Amino acid sequence: MIRTPNSAALAAAVTLALAVAVTAQQNAAAQQDGRAAAGKQTVTAYTHARILPGGKPAIADGVLVVGNGKVLAVGDATLRIPDGAVVVDCSGKTITPGLIDAAFAGGASANDLNEQSEEVTPALRVLDSLDPEAPAFARARRDGVTTVHVMPGTRNVIGGLGCVVKTAGDPTSMIVKQDASLRITLGAEPSMGNRSIGGGPPESMYYRRPTTRMGVVWEVRRAFYDAKEALQMTQGAPNASPPSEGVEILTRVLQGKLTAVTTARSEQDLRTALRIADEFGYETVIDEAQDAYLVADELAQKKATVLLGAPSAEQVGGTAGSDGASPRSGTVRALAERSVRVVVTTGTNALALPLVREAMFANRNGLGPQQALDAVTVEPARLLGIDDRTGRLAAGLDADFVIWSTDPLDPAAVAESVHIDGNPAFTR
Repeated sequence: MIRTPNSAALAAAVTLALAVAVTAQQNAAAQQDGRAAAGKQTVTAYTHARILPGGKPAIADGVLVVGNGKVLAVGDATLRIPDGAVVVDCSGKTITPGLIDAAFAGGASANDLNEQSEEVTPALRVLDSLDPEAPAFARARRDGVTTVHVMPGTRNVIGGLGCVVKTAGDPTSMIVKQDASLRITLGAEPSMGNRSIGGGPPESMYYRRPTTRMGVVWEVRRAFYDAKEALQMTQGAPNASPPSEGVEILTRVLQGKLTAVTTARSEQDLRTALRIADEFGYETVIDEAQDAYLVADELAQKKATVLLGAPSAEQVGGTAGSDGASPRSGTVRALAERSVRVVVTTGTNALALPLVREAMFANRNGLGPQQALDAVTVEPARLLGIDDRTGRLAAGLDADFVIWSTDPLDPAAVAESVHIDGNPAFTR
């Protein structure tokens, strides 16, 4: 006897099959729509602006096209604007790359920037102390600074590793370069502090630091002697025990794999910085350098890069004032005339102005307008090894830029809006 299927069961099975088929079609369509949406990007064109792209002449009636966090195109008024782009009229405004402060003293509390337990701490990373919500980052953004190089403080002889970060974003996306430099400090600051509240003679048990410039310099030399010895022992010896992390970092400096930044303000400390670098065969960037006008020929001969701290200041404020440096407005001109590479920074000077104003003073005191702007954009990016991401307005680079009310070197200029990775980070 042939059995006939139950009609209700058959209907239920057909309904279920149809539902599965429809769901599969809907999922496939959703995936296709998602891929299409991912392929799209919000494109914005900033038009009719005077654009200073960095490293190149100004574009009088320029167009900047950005999308998906990157610069898509830069050109004059003939540049084709993509269909569907949001157009922002910037008539009367000036657009520049986001400024880069290559010696930024903020981002963490002063107590967290100086490790007091030892004089030589090359393995410490300032990144571990940074606070993304620090007010200094907000002030920097307001003044058009989108990227900063932060180093450990100046109270240790060798303070540790500096890093490069954006001034906005979440803690992960802010990081541009984790280990960008090793800070060495000469002068009076490394011999200050770490004594009992009531004072005491240098023979006291409370004294840990070197108490003279001689002692500071010896700590630097001893650290590099140890690193040089470790390097010699491990070369050609695959089974040799690896050095400590601190010594390994110093060997990277000796091998030219890590940039040494020596903070030196007075003439004698500047000469010492060059002499130590010569002795151990590494290149050093000179930081602060208020007395650089006295050793301009030597800096030119060594082809040293100078991070000129606060060229507007007529004196050195804060604890660094005891170094004995005497800033001069003619320093910028003296270095420029000898083709010394100059990067303008705010540095550690408590009397520093916002970075754009320091660039303005550098322009007044000897740099041409394009040189002055490059000293806070293109040049620091190249020095820090991040010029493949920022420092210029060019296709493929991060969309870090500032819309100024007028020429940024004008004393009346203000940053009307600041963009980091294409996102508004500050709007006035």
